[in-house]
Amino acid sequence: MKKSFIAGLILLILPFVASAQEPTTRWPYLFPEFREGLVEATGGAARAQQLNVHLRYGRLHFLDAEGLIREAAMEEVVGVQIGDDRFLQVRGEMMRVVAQSAHGCVVEEVLGDFAALTETGGAYGSSSQTSATRKLSSVEQASTVSQNHMLLMQSRSDGQMIGLLKTYYLVYPGHAVKANRAAVENVLTEGRVAEWKAWIKTHKIKWNRPESLVALLEFLNP
Repeated sequence: MKKSFIAGLILLILPFVASAQEPTTRWPYLFPEFREGLVEATGGAARAQQLNVHLRYGRLHFLDAEGLIREAAMEEVVGVQIGDDRFLQVRGEMMRVVAQSAHGCVVEEVLGDFAALTETGGAYGSSSQTSATRKLSSVEQASTVSQNHMLLMQSRSDGQMIGLLKTYYLVYPGHAVKANRAAVENVLTEGRVAEWKAWIKTHKIKWNRPESLVALLEFLNP
């Protein structure tokens, strides 16, 4: 009886623990807390900071000496290491490296689906207009620069939950191509079109699998 009671209690607690880790409009970040990381700058210098990635535009945020949130100058960032995760600055966003080879790497863009929060459709007992206004109010608070991160963490549950949008890109010297067939074909020179048609027939690419996408890098950057 005691064991079944404890097991039931754990099952009740787990959903609350899981939801506390989800990003919200009051905590629009990839990680549930700022984490120790290493920033590689364009000049080759590296510095250790408490880091996180904002989900609205994929910008790199860090904590200053007073615990306030600051935004890095993205043009000065090459990449970062946060725990076991390696990120590259691609098109002004921090994208996580999910696969790599000698020909380049596959990166994952993760952004918050803020657009979904502005859609109308009132919950039971409220009008669509009221619901949308409440959601928009939370979205407007998604700018966290200059805020105290501890106070922000304490209020994270006050915001709306944010869904995640994930997109893969193929990164190789001079290029960052969205990982879909139309985008890949768009960067091919006219002389490689016939070669591509033959190649894609013999390579069964799974466009949602990073380990499969790596093969494309060898074709694009031989």
